[in-house]
Amino acid sequence: MARTTRSSARLAAAGKGKPAAPAKKVQTAKKSKPSGPKKAKKKEAAAVAAEKPEAAGGKIVTIEDANNDRHSKLGASKISKAIGSKATVEINKEKPGRGNFVVRVSGTEEPVVELLGMKRPFPALKALDMDEVSENVLKALE
Repeated sequence: MARTTRSSARLAAAGKGKPAAPAKKVQTAKKSKPSGPKKAKKKEAAAVAAEKPEAAGGKIVTIEDANNDRHSKLGASKISKAIGSKATVEINKEKPGRGNFVVRVSGTEEPVVELLGMKRPFPALKALDMDEVSENVLKALE
């Protein structure tokens, strides 16, 4: 069987060269679809999480990081690990602004950390000591 290429098919259509051989259809195995849509499962999980009673008397720690850099992701995970089960941690509940890193504790007026509008390579975020920030968050929880 001769190999069919785009140029040989074009030449055969123009009446030059050998005629192109018809391509054979290859049957592939059908993939099974998941039983339900993924979006519905995510919405259900979010609704269940919202209905859960908050830990530590209803305290919620909100972390807004713009996910621009690995430092913001590491900082958010360090803070959430340090808090543990003392409070509920919400990361990026709303879409954060570009270059922002903000940590808030419910029940306090001022955020624990507020870095807004940072430009790459985020020097203020890199200079931030996350252990100190997590201690400040724990103090604000009390």
